[in-house]
Amino acid sequence: MLPGLLRDVTEDEFRVYEKDGVVYLPAILSADWVDRLAAGIDEALLHRWETPNLAKYSVTEAADALKAAGQAILTDVRAEAIPENRRGRYLTMIGAHTISADIRAVALQSPLAYVAGRLFRASKVNFYDDQTLMKEPGTREYTAFHTDEPYYHLSGEQVCAMWVSPDIVTADSGAMRYVRGSHLWGSFFKPNNFASQGRGLVSDQDGSEEEGHVQLPDIEGNEDKYDIVTYPSNPGDVIVHHSNLIHGSGPNYRDDRTRRAVSFRYAGDSVRYLHHRSAPPQPHHLHSLRDGDPLDSDQFPVVWRSA
Repeated sequence: MLPGLLRDVTEDEFRVYEKDGVVYLPAILSADWVDRLAAGIDEALLHRWETPNLAKYSVTEAADALKAAGQAILTDVRAEAIPENRRGRYLTMIGAHTISADIRAVALQSPLAYVAGRLFRASKVNFYDDQTLMKEPGTREYTAFHTDEPYYHLSGEQVCAMWVSPDIVTADSGAMRYVRGSHLWGSFFKPNNFASQGRGLVSDQDGSEEEGHVQLPDIEGNEDKYDIVTYPSNPGDVIVHHSNLIHGSGPNYRDDRTRRAVSFRYAGDSVRYLHHRSAPPQPHHLHSLRDGDPLDSDQFPVVWRSA
């Protein structure tokens, strides 16, 4: 057993991942790695937020700006009832592994890469990137349903995100929600601004639409039509989802609990580099890969190989 891995991935869990596009892995990561994750999130988002050359934004500020401009954002009566003086922020940063030794260690040295390889049935795994997120107590903002594919410069089925939180996460504090089986729909969806299904925070780099991308259906307004699963989690749990799976989360209505998490992105043998116009610029991506190239590089290192 790998150090820090409390148990292996089971065949049943692999089958769930293959069928549903998401699998919840309870009690699989050791407390040491969870503690490092917590320290890294706080370092990146609370103490090094002003670091230049990283893609980061406050979804809370963006939502307020969109609302002031007359655009609809996702909300509900309970979220709107949160008093302004108790309102929390929704912060997110891409590439925190470049400024936090703890997040980098979890990304490159923890058992997460092995778990990805197990689910991919791959011979090797590359680390692609991380997204670090925080919904403070009283955060009103939703994370609109979306897929990850348009945000990555990748092509292939062996791409996943591993969502790991050092906190107790409940439905009230913003537990992750997934549309099971949506990775098999065969559609590629446009990115959105997280606060709503509109663009706002993101745009195509050259101003044009990505060929083949379509608008995501209104899932929030028609939840009974979809197979949606919500996964509350405890420290040490890991939730893994396919990059084409539709997912999102609600506000953090709690006034006593922060919801911190990192989504670590990994890729398997078959994945190749593919530039997507839809993907927001990532200033920390420094490489010379061309479309069709394997990912193996200093930017996207191999972090696990099968024996």
